[in-house]
Amino acid sequence: MRTSLAIALLVSVLGGVAPAAAQEASFVTLGTNSGPIPNPKRAEPANLLRFGDQDILIDAGDGAAWQLAKAGVPLKNLHAILISHLHFDHTGGLFALISQRYQMLEPSPFTVYGPPGTKALVDGIVATITASSKGGNNMRAFMPGAAGGNVTVVELADGASFDLGAVKVRAVRNTHFVATPGGDTPDALSFAYRFDMGGKAIVYTGDTGASDAVTALAKGADLLVSEIMDPDIALAKVFAGTPNAPQQIKDMIAEHFRREHVSPLEAGLMASRAGVKQLVLTHNALPDDAIEGARASIAKNYKGPVTFAQDLDKF
Repeated sequence: MRTSLAIALLVSVLGGVAPAAAQEASFVTLGTNSGPIPNPKRAEPANLLRFGDQDILIDAGDGAAWQLAKAGVPLKNLHAILISHLHFDHTGGLFALISQRYQMLEPSPFTVYGPPGTKALVDGIVATITASSKGGNNMRAFMPGAAGGNVTVVELADGASFDLGAVKVRAVRNTHFVATPGGDTPDALSFAYRFDMGGKAIVYTGDTGASDAVTALAKGADLLVSEIMDPDIALAKVFAGTPNAPQQIKDMIAEHFRREHVSPLEAGLMASRAGVKQLVLTHNALPDDAIEGARASIAKNYKGPVTFAQDLDKF
């Protein structure tokens, strides 16, 4: 109390105005699974960015609505969702988010940002909600407001920049589709996002392989939230479960894991080259007994703090 009084007196003497309390930026890893196989310890990929009165969901894997409730965020507070790419482990929770807001008569605007194809996805969800609300099986059908009446979709291009309140957002194409047949077409986009607010910067890689564009996007960021996968461990697990898969399929999966996801060594390289202050790993496909080995691989290039995130961790 004495300190506050002293500051007030000093400001009065100097003729200035006391500075407002700085708004806190936080990033919550709601779901940290690598998808799409359900994991009893981890929810599907979803993240929450909080700044001032902004609650922004980044990716919406299955269970995102439940994880938001655990984080203390009611659905009425959520007015923006950013989708990194349209793989189902990152979009499976959209139906619940949109339908539950509709069912609870939430009238506030709701915008979904994402790559080309996002509008078709949301239109399909709205059509499903509408189909299940017909007739006498759902009293919501007799109340005002269409299922998608307050939902807007904005499809983004590589390099897109826009504001969400006081949060400045930039989307950059990453390398998640470089090995996918047709992945080089203009509409096959997978994004990393940068968020700048209150003098702080957070970068979310989304699903990506090693990427110069993502490294440049993360330059000087306070927090880099990166996916991680050890391709050798992942391949051994997949092939053990499908020993009779055709070699062509095995080769395709191997190419996907090696080029379209980030290994521990690559995560450390990106963090080091970008000069980020802290590295957080999510979309974690590593077994527990491989974490320390991955940490050692990261440390070969990056000397800053490294955290392997759990569900509902806050940074």
